[in-house]
Amino acid sequence: MSAGRILFYGVVAFAPLFVRAQSETSAAGSSVYQIAFDSAVSKLNRQQLAVYTGREYYPYFIKKTGQYAVTSATTAGTRAGEHPFYISDAFRSEMIEFEGTVYHSINLAFDICRSEVVVLSPKRNGIVLPDGKVQQFTYSGHTFKSLNVSGLKPDFYDVLVWTDSASLVVKRSKKVTELWHTISDYYVIRNDQAYPVSLVTMKTVGVKAAVLQIFNDQREAVRTYIRQNHLRFSPKKREQSLIKVVKYYASLKTSK
Repeated sequence: MSAGRILFYGVVAFAPLFVRAQSETSAAGSSVYQIAFDSAVSKLNRQQLAVYTGREYYPYFIKKTGQYAVTSATTAGTRAGEHPFYISDAFRSEMIEFEGTVYHSINLAFDICRSEVVVLSPKRNGIVLPDGKVQQFTYSGHTFKSLNVSGLKPDFYDVLVWTDSASLVVKRSKKVTELWHTISDYYVIRNDQAYPVSLVTMKTVGVKAAVLQIFNDQREAVRTYIRQNHLRFSPKKREQSLIKVVKYYASLKTSK
């Protein structure tokens, strides 16, 4: 057998090993690049790493279906806005106060079915922050505070008005069977006591009557303000009317 033929057979025999070795080298190279990337991300976010503490978040979309209301998982987007989050299921760059330290530009979302703050880690994983660690956070122009006030269940509340004399907060929630519908329960806080003012939580007392009762020390002034400004407390107009009334009452107390 000629030397040329022997060399040809040798190349054919070892070619697969060469290709495989080259593939393994590429994989190793990719791994090295990924490690370097993760390291760079960690350095950039070193001051924020303390926030990424908690368990991994697993998306869920639950509703009752079928003749016997069997619980089954569904996919997102079967209805407009069908997800367990407030406003959007998109992670947005927001502020968060975690264990007394304020962090900015943290990507987060708020699951209002479970009342869980979910942050997106540098490695793009959803992390559920532990109970009691978050004091406040923002999302899409709203500020949520963790409140423990008499008359309120300890939880996160959307702060609409916050003053020394009177505040207005709202509990945002969804039922797991109605992931597209947000429920809003409104509360006025006075003298470290919370009072419900929405028809969702008060079945027998109207919103206007509840407001006048809470602000009884300025009942006539508040009543006149409501009438002169043509304020209505229907579901669609309730939030803006309550904000105006609470701000007006706070201004009365401040002017004294």
